[in-house]
Amino acid sequence: MSCNLSEYQQQLMDITRHWVAQAEALFKRSFPMPEIRFDLRGQSAGQYRGGKQPCIRYNMPMAMTQFEAYSQRTPAHEVAHFVVDQLHPKHRVKPHGAQWKAVMEAFGVEASRCHQYDLSKVPQRVQQRFSYKCACQEYQLSSTRHNRVQYRGVEYRCTRCGEILQCTSSYPITGC
Repeated sequence: MSCNLSEYQQQLMDITRHWVAQAEALFKRSFPMPEIRFDLRGQSAGQYRGGKQPCIRYNMPMAMTQFEAYSQRTPAHEVAHFVVDQLHPKHRVKPHGAQWKAVMEAFGVEASRCHQYDLSKVPQRVQQRFSYKCACQEYQLSSTRHNRVQYRGVEYRCTRCGEILQCTSSYPITGC
């Protein structure tokens, strides 16, 4: 059976609700439903963001290429992060520490932090590179680091001479 994007999204929402309900039964308390978004890209299968408005993000291109495996593992993984955050709101706990592992075990899902999904059909972001130099050599900084220099005033230094790296072009290097 083939589903369209909105059907996959609805299924992931239903599965997420299932795991939140499981947590409520296990811990005998209610949990607010986190916001669910489908905007994650790259190699991450899912992401939990805590705070005032908890949010679970899913990688739909990845989910759609291997939905069975993805839906059996990723929602439980992200809901476990959410549950730990709700149970320990003022404590800093390790993301994949003992508390998270205990929730995964209670869910009956393997507590591994990395997925084994096939990424060959998942679009990957490729960062652009920018040329920087110091007195002794030239560097290629990623667009992330370049933006930190340009917009946040971050300085990177050469590991040999200690001089602050200077951008030599405001255009990305081609062919990277």
